Amino acid sequence: FVILAPGPTVNLLEDAISIEGITPLPNTGKLYSTAIFASGPNQMPLGFEVLQAWIDGDLVVMPRNALYNAGEKASAAKARQLQEMTDSQSNAALAAWNFISQIPGHEKPSWNEKDVKIILKNTGGGSAGLAFALAIIAKTADPNLIAGRKVAATGTIAQNGNVGEIGGVDQKILSASLRGAEIFLMPKASCASQSKNPKGMKIYAVATLSDAVHALALADSAAVPS
Repeated sequence: FVILAPGPTVNLLEDAISIEGITPLPNTGKLYSTAIFASGPNQMPLGFEVLQAWIDGDLVVMPRNALYNAGEKASAAKARQLQEMTDSQSNAALAAWNFISQIPGHEKPSWNEKDVKIILKNTGGGSAGLAFALAIIAKTADPNLIAGRKVAATGTIAQNGNVGEIGGVDQKILSASLRGAEIFLMPKASCASQSKNPKGMKIYAVATLSDAVHALALADSAAVPS
């Protein structure tokens, strides 16, 4: 088994993302990426630790193969997760570029995916892809996207803007709640594993980057399916 716990959040509207040659548009509010803490592939949680995790509502116990490949060592897992992070950054940049290019009356961006630099220390995996793409849109095309709110997002992203399933969604919701997030965007594909619904937080399930942008536009004025 592996044990998952709520992990760190990072406000991507601060210094985590830069685009070469582009002065970021002024934004208000916060856009958080979310992460989890997970026991490593070389760690074997003891029976009482697994039992305590089952009892503790903030933790979750999952089969080891849900997070790690069979026989995978810690060094290999870290390398794989770092590559997934690199891929998610490139995919997010392309997805954001494609989305901005399709905005009526908006010129195609002058930057490309290689101009986008994202630095998140001690974080791996691809689950921040959706948050990366939204941050790039906010910084380069739509400064009113977040509009003074506290927003958190999770989900992998493909170059065409499709949002994919992630693990530990409840732990990420809890992490966002601790930062006071009012809105949480998550993949529709992860709805079956979601059980947390903190008071004061609106949770929206999205299948595409376009869904996420529209959810943010409608969140304060209309109901969005979740």
